[in-house]
Amino acid sequence: MSQEQLDLVAQMEAQLAAVDETLAALKETLTDTEPEPPDPPGMIFIDSEADLDAAIAEALPGDNLVLANELVYSKALTISKPLTLTAETVPDGRMTREPTLPLFTGGLKVTANDVTLIGLEVSHTNHTTDIVIVSGANVVLDRCRILGDPSEGAKRGVGANAANLTIRQCYIADCFGPYPGNDTQAVCAWDTPGPLMIEDNYLEAGSETIMLGGSDPSSEANVPADVTIRGNTITANPAWQQQAVNVKSRLELKNAKHVLIEDNEISYCWGGHGQDGYLLTLTVRNQEGDAPYSTIENVIIRRNHFAHGAAAINILAEDNNHPSGRLTNVEIVDNLFEDVNHTTYTGSPKLMLIGRGPKTMTIGGNTFSGGAHTSTIYFHGPEPKCEDFNVVDNTWPESKYGIFGDGTPGGMTAWDYYVASGSCEGNVTVPKED
Repeated sequence: MSQEQLDLVAQMEAQLAAVDETLAALKETLTDTEPEPPDPPGMIFIDSEADLDAAIAEALPGDNLVLANELVYSKALTISKPLTLTAETVPDGRMTREPTLPLFTGGLKVTANDVTLIGLEVSHTNHTTDIVIVSGANVVLDRCRILGDPSEGAKRGVGANAANLTIRQCYIADCFGPYPGNDTQAVCAWDTPGPLMIEDNYLEAGSETIMLGGSDPSSEANVPADVTIRGNTITANPAWQQQAVNVKSRLELKNAKHVLIEDNEISYCWGGHGQDGYLLTLTVRNQEGDAPYSTIENVIIRRNHFAHGAAAINILAEDNNHPSGRLTNVEIVDNLFEDVNHTTYTGSPKLMLIGRGPKTMTIGGNTFSGGAHTSTIYFHGPEPKCEDFNVVDNTWPESKYGIFGDGTPGGMTAWDYYVASGSCEGNVTVPKED
């Protein structure tokens, strides 16, 4: 290559290097000055109460309102449009008491369908009403924190009378009230066709932590149905035992169909300020007398850990005050009932109470521990007789009278007097320690 050609190549290489430097400088300038990308379509960021009011007023169905974690909204809020409200940042997993969340201090109602709430904290100052009331369909409460007043309590965390409601990974606490007084719950539903999913939550309340029924539904079609209660902590504050707080049962069904209750931690129930301290209560109730179709049907309760109560299971298969249906097709199987003692927790000395003849019921494969019981099973209300009633393969502590019944005639066992058909076999009684 001639010297002239070499000089031309060097000149071209220098020009290319200069172009590369110019492009790099231009790219750096553009990167430094490029504006933040806009929110995705339908997403609106909000950091003040006034902005939230304006955003809800202007929102289109399906909009996602993203709330700054420091937002405080002091008024009662009703969501009457299909929207998503979500915190700017939401921790993974079940909610706890610690992280800062957008705070709503006036309570919240959801009347629209297709609403999702993610990572909100809701409270209110009216201790006689519900904190969150849901009546719209297809609603999700996801990782929300719902709190009553730590000193004064609240009537209810969530009034769950909505079709297709999901409550998951929430933290609901401080729902309690005085004794004597009205019942309080973390979650209660009595007028919904379902489905209702309550999964992986921390739930704390005074009277009943979860209750299905308790008031009459608007129609037979709205008997709470297709309910799943799975993987929750369902409890009460043990400090309330030393206070005049209304306490009845940790988990109670009064009117419900097609219910699955599994893999929950259920704890702390005592008597003396409401009822007798049964951890699990299934009592059919036509509460106001206008719902004779009230029933408990097709229920499976399995693999739960019940602990720290006066007594274990209370069954009333028919309402003894008003006409009702009959408890039918219920299984209570493979559960652990631990530290059940009526002297420690002040309540009934009867480990299990069975009344008014359940039909097609199995209490099987459960383990009970504790002590000081006068009876293991106590029957009452001799009519109707229990039908297809099976108590099998359980382990329980020795009690004073074993299987006993109110008014059993001389010469008959309580089982023969109260049970028309079924079996009682394979059960193991653990003797008292000397």
